[in-house]
Amino acid sequence: MTTLQLRFLSDPASADWHLPLEAQLSALTQAAGLDEMAAISLQFAAVEAINNVLEHAYGGEVGRPIELLGDADPTRVCLTLRDQGGPMPLPLPDGRPAPAGAESGRGWQIIRAAFPDVRYERVDGTNELTLIRPLAERGAD
Repeated sequence: MTTLQLRFLSDPASADWHLPLEAQLSALTQAAGLDEMAAISLQFAAVEAINNVLEHAYGGEVGRPIELLGDADPTRVCLTLRDQGGPMPLPLPDGRPAPAGAESGRGWQIIRAAFPDVRYERVDGTNELTLIRPLAERGAD
């Protein structure tokens, strides 16, 4: 099983985490047998989820921990994002298009398009957002 493990500290002014994310996620999606477009979709969704942590959970604070873990097997790709920021408002957005003129809400369209199965849990002050993309069974008709 191929895995992804990325840990860094929040800094809205820095994109130092982008290249390690791209490299690790590329390896993960290749191991899962995803085509380039699907891999890019997953990368956009992961970046959007991390940006949500930076902007909303941490409110722009610098130096707060962010962890992204991932794995892939023949049935699915799974990413788990953890942070210690404020809790996410529930229910989670369903990914419907944001109203015209809305200042936010489009990111969830990207996340839900790439990962149809989205789960959220808050345990002992830690947010855990799990993103799952089921994969078609190999050789199935």
